[in-house]
Amino acid sequence: MRTVTVSESGVSAAYEVHTFGSGAPHITFTAGIHGNEVSGIYVAQQLIAFFTQNAPLRGTVKIIPTVNATAMRCMQRRSPFDKEDLNRIFPGNAAGSLSHRLAASIYAETADADILVDLHCCGQHGLPYILSIYSESEKARKLVEKITMPIAVHSEGTPGQLFTESCRKRNQAACIIELPSGAGSGTVNLPVAEQCYAGLMDMLRTEGVVAGKIEGAAPQFYGTLKDAEAPEGGLWRPEVKKGDQVKAGAKIGTVDGAAVYAPEDGMVMSILPCAYIFPDDLGVMVYIQPEKKA
Repeated sequence: MRTVTVSESGVSAAYEVHTFGSGAPHITFTAGIHGNEVSGIYVAQQLIAFFTQNAPLRGTVKIIPTVNATAMRCMQRRSPFDKEDLNRIFPGNAAGSLSHRLAASIYAETADADILVDLHCCGQHGLPYILSIYSESEKARKLVEKITMPIAVHSEGTPGQLFTESCRKRNQAACIIELPSGAGSGTVNLPVAEQCYAGLMDMLRTEGVVAGKIEGAAPQFYGTLKDAEAPEGGLWRPEVKKGDQVKAGAKIGTVDGAAVYAPEDGMVMSILPCAYIFPDDLGVMVYIQPEKKA
């Protein structure tokens, strides 16, 4: 293990890099870009524990378990120093603020990756999924096919995200894995973390890095995430659950007793539990539809 430190105006940020094996393929895992997304950090630590005891059969595995360690210590998404969202500023700027310098350092550290998997969390009320720009990157699609988790979601590719910049600017096979977790509470969602770990181990088996048989199945590919909103604020009560298939016009819940309907057919990815909602945030459900191939 080695520690990398970046500094700006007397303030420093450091991260650990764990490297196992040598040669090709080069497979890199990052976690903790958002400091409060701890289920991904847990998965990265489990991978470190495995490779500490079991050397790769071939290739190099690099794991950066807590990219944004200062944010993690504060249990918050953004840097406590400059309030930047680290996953919106890649490839970074080595002469910029602390977060920009950290982004530049991480971008350089991941430059040799043939495969790059970035571990994140997606709130408390949803299903885990793989996220990638696989409609524009055949390398990304082939990577996602090897990770045996049930759901793969297409991303339009938000600029400044590590995986987006890596796919588009460096032609790397890259993706995000989103795990439901209690953001800000330090809570690890063990069942989904273990599901993610198993899916990544299958990918490593496919690459010949780890011994053993493939245990899971390839994911189903879907389009982009879509939001369903209530027409007005009030007390929201859901009547569907995550994983349900809903039809356009089907009742998905009520606000102050008035029915709220699904705008389209789709599968429920996340559903807000019973809660008071307000006009500035009327989102109650996220859903997906199967990928439409050209």
